[in-house]
Amino acid sequence: MRSGSSFPDDQAEVVLGDAFVEYLDRLTESDQIRVIEDVVALCHNPAGKHPLSNKAGSHLAGWNTLDVLGGEHRVVFASRVVDGVGTLEILCAGPRRADAAYTIASALIATGHLTDDEITEIWQALALLDVVAEDVGLDGWDYTPVPAPDGLRRSAVAAGVLDEETAALLSRDEINAAMEAGWGPSGADRTLALDAALHRARSNARFHGAHAFADRLAPRCGALMPRARQTCIRKHGHPGPHRSVV
Repeated sequence: MRSGSSFPDDQAEVVLGDAFVEYLDRLTESDQIRVIEDVVALCHNPAGKHPLSNKAGSHLAGWNTLDVLGGEHRVVFASRVVDGVGTLEILCAGPRRADAAYTIASALIATGHLTDDEITEIWQALALLDVVAEDVGLDGWDYTPVPAPDGLRRSAVAAGVLDEETAALLSRDEINAAMEAGWGPSGADRTLALDAALHRARSNARFHGAHAFADRLAPRCGALMPRARQTCIRKHGHPGPHRSVV
């Protein structure tokens, strides 16, 4: 995308190439957060630094760059609008010295390493790296997971571990966690149950956030993501990256 261009509603499907995820894994936690923050910011400014070309047979036409970590490293990415939905493909990254990132990118493109099997949604990457979504400027709670089976919901309600309204908002794994941990000295304890469901949703949750589930009642975004071929499960009007997984 050209300078001055923007994604519809500043939203985009953000997918990371395997090489980029491996690059992140080699960074310190603080540097991981800094780089992911800059990638998320591309949703609001998708033009990047400057477009690349096929100079010297590099295969880089259609890709762009983003300088990160104080300009010491460079990210290679592509930004497009497909059927009205923004897409960001983050291919790889590396040190700026000796154009290392360009060398990596050219090799990946030349060997066809751009398939759906070799990309990771940004939300999946956060989980793999154990980075809290809020640390990189995202709301990690405003999504609706696949609901738990009706029988499981009814069992949790009958046991007194959850009320009907809360059970309807939880996934299978979250209700199972609530059923396992939601018991105190006097029997069913809904506070313990909801805390367990919360931490099942986010194992690195740092606060008691029962209120966080309220966003699951809001209307959904529903944008059809070109790479995931799924609709976005975040709430309508969310900023930044679309989401197809939980």
